[in-house]
Amino acid sequence: MGEPIEQLRARAVDLARVERWADVLRLRPQLERDTEYWTSVWGPVCAVAAYHEGRDDARELLVSVIDAGFHDLNPVADLFAGSFATEPDWPELRARMEANEPPPPIEITEWPCAAPIGPLGLDRLDPDGEAVLASRMPPPAETARATASATLAWVTGRWRHSSTNHVAARDANAVLDLVQAGGRFACREYTIVLTQALNAIGIPARPVDLFREDYHAGMGTAHAVTEAWLDDLGRWVVLDGQNGATWRDSADNLLGVVELQQMLMRGDRPGFVGSGPNFEPETAEEWMAYFRHCSAGGAAWRPDSFVPVLEGRAVVEARPLLKEAASAHPDLAAISTSIVDQDGVPSALFGTDHPFATGFSAIDDTGVNRGLALDEPLPLDGDPGPHGWQVATRTRYGILRPSRLAYTIRQG
Repeated sequence: MGEPIEQLRARAVDLARVERWADVLRLRPQLERDTEYWTSVWGPVCAVAAYHEGRDDARELLVSVIDAGFHDLNPVADLFAGSFATEPDWPELRARMEANEPPPPIEITEWPCAAPIGPLGLDRLDPDGEAVLASRMPPPAETARATASATLAWVTGRWRHSSTNHVAARDANAVLDLVQAGGRFACREYTIVLTQALNAIGIPARPVDLFREDYHAGMGTAHAVTEAWLDDLGRWVVLDGQNGATWRDSADNLLGVVELQQMLMRGDRPGFVGSGPNFEPETAEEWMAYFRHCSAGGAAWRPDSFVPVLEGRAVVEARPLLKEAASAHPDLAAISTSIVDQDGVPSALFGTDHPFATGFSAIDDTGVNRGLALDEPLPLDGDPGPHGWQVATRTRYGILRPSRLAYTIRQG
């Protein structure tokens, strides 16, 4: 029985390290049987040993392992430095080695890459509370926009506004129970009910606090609304529960907090579209003024300074306090990509920050449509050549904006 392969390899490395070249050559017959490493290591090492021993076949041996595919100089680079690299034809030999380097079997050239985000700041009840709330609401429509519109109208019509009453807990069911008993409440309670109602039926929503200029003094300087991500629009939009209203541009597009804040600063005035017992279209300018300072889901943004006091008595919280509004408005259609091993096949595992995602839709360049569960990898396989997929998050309201995954297979 021959010497164990691990022991043979260790002995050959030790001999080469101390440059006992004759002893290395005596191991050549055994090393040639180590087919895993002969071409990549032992053949070049034996060629160097033959060079130092003055053997006529040294170059012939090196050429034979180059012809067999040797290309990785790194493991034996130091050995070449004192031998073949000193010869005039070394550049030619090195070029032949480098030409042997095989292309990668697969190379990913495009992939979805979502930016990291902080907490979304959604306002949600526990599952039992959401089930109760959903049972009190109109059934969801086919699209997120239609559902949000119907939910907004439903919330606005529950009671007539009163600015003097508030509830202590953030619980939509508790508010609605009090309303059934004759209670009337303010913008805060409209926002609680609307925000939690939207989340209960799969529309990401969070409360937004709005502040007029110089909100640190005076009274009535703050207002509360809801900001919701609508899957079919692929964006955040403002829904004013108290006024049953949305803000729209000239093309009837629903607008979000950031756009409204920017329009206020520029002096632009969007359309104020609403309904219900509290809606008064002539008050649009008054409500627009509240977008001077905003906080979405607890996060506030200021490019310069921040005043943490409201009306001289209350602390304005910012969790977190940001420099840029965009940091508080993540793209929930964005997808992240991980590469995992699925039974030896490189595979793409996609991620999403959408809180109500049900999976992914993947359509390849030939039109093949493959549905993926949230934790289901997509194998990067196929025939040699380029491959591409359009990958999108899937929710109960449809398929969001797709992102591209592309890869090339170079070896069959």
